[in-house]
Amino acid sequence: MGSMQSESKTIYSEDTFSSNVKFAFKGKGVARLMSREMHNGTIISLNDSTVSNIDFKKKKFSIKTFNEILKDKENKNNQNENDNQNNSDNENINQELKFIISEELELINGFEAYKLTIERDGTNEIWFSKTLREPDFVTKIKNEISEFQNSWADMSIDLTEYGIDKDSIIVKMSTESEDGNFNFDLISFQKFLGNDEELKVPEDYKKVRKI
Repeated sequence: MGSMQSESKTIYSEDTFSSNVKFAFKGKGVARLMSREMHNGTIISLNDSTVSNIDFKKKKFSIKTFNEILKDKENKNNQNENDNQNNSDNENINQELKFIISEELELINGFEAYKLTIERDGTNEIWFSKTLREPDFVTKIKNEISEFQNSWADMSIDLTEYGIDKDSIIVKMSTESEDGNFNFDLISFQKFLGNDEELKVPEDYKKVRKI
């Protein structure tokens, strides 16, 4: 179908979440029409309860309050209230879940990690670290913004159903299925020492109604 490449940077402060994502998809054949390059970002502020979506290529941004986002979600849920009818199917999927956790450490992207292999809707391989831990303030802000964060680039997957500590950090992930392949690599995990301007919308960007 094509190839996908992405690079992302995520920053957490005591009261702000910021993501900066570069994404490129090059389609083959008919899918060539779907080819695109994007450079987007999101800033979630707990100070003023707002979510800013940014288009870095067009130098534009939109902003919504938490209440506006929750209201939009409620309206969508009302429109799709008949979509949650497959509980029994989900139970069967859980029963068929097969996974293996390696007993030996591997050095992945400079981190010591164990490998989790999951056979469900294809093959999923996840390498996770037992020594890396998110700071308490990061866990706190993640919980507070979970309803407002809509980034597929966030790899904070809950691994507790496999008996893995909920605070474990994913350092690499690879999935293969009929729909295609996806790979994720953690390059850096460190304390943010950059400029606070990275946690703000650039002043020369134009405000629009929707990104």
